Amino acid sequence: MNQPIHLRVWGDLACFTRPEMKVERVSYQVITPSAARGLLEAILYKPQFRWRVHRIAVRRPVRFLAFRRNEVKSKAAARNPQPILAEEDRTQRNTLALRDVDYVIEASLELTSLANQPRRKPHGEDEPAGEENIGKYYGMARRRIENGQCFHQPCFGCREFPAHFEPARQAAMQVPAGLNPDADLGLMLYDVFDLDVSHTGQKAQASPQVTFFRARLENGLLTVPAWNEVKKQLGGTP
Repeated sequence: MNQPIHLRVWGDLACFTRPEMKVERVSYQVITPSAARGLLEAILYKPQFRWRVHRIAVRRPVRFLAFRRNEVKSKAAARNPQPILAEEDRTQRNTLALRDVDYVIEASLELTSLANQPRRKPHGEDEPAGEENIGKYYGMARRRIENGQCFHQPCFGCREFPAHFEPARQAAMQVPAGLNPDADLGLMLYDVFDLDVSHTGQKAQASPQVTFFRARLENGLLTVPAWNEVKKQLGGTP
């Protein structure tokens, strides 16, 4: 593993919806790897690298909160959007969310095939020029985390559940004993894209591919397997 980054994220509510629940939103007991990656990408994203989540520390007891919300059944069209009449299109849906969540994410950076290739867009203002390597992007991520910078507000599964973040040390991965019992969490969503992203020229083409892994909470930690290990479980080529 390259030098890891530790990020503490916390908030009042979170909902990492189980895909087998069709209409009603029922959250996993713990943040999923794809949601953790989304939090990191809200802080720093470049096509030249991708985030690899290794471990997630659960630093508060797992507690649920059930509530009902008014939603609309339709989505506004991207082209020629038409107004949605809430009174006619409204529906009520139940949500079983997590409350008072606090995690520490341990992750590292991995270069993609776009690293050190010609760019269509110039370097950003906060991106140093020069060779594209792990150290360069690690420094960018560390600065943005320490300064509280992000491209958009990180969230816990839904936009209305904002996530706060700050840098953490490796010692924060040590969870007090007995905070949450060791448990088999069953099949958990790993990601919704094929992480073997193919690049055509300067364009990345990631096809949808829902994958799961056998998750277990042990000593307050969720260990996330590498993508190659997940592919082996699926019978693919590592």
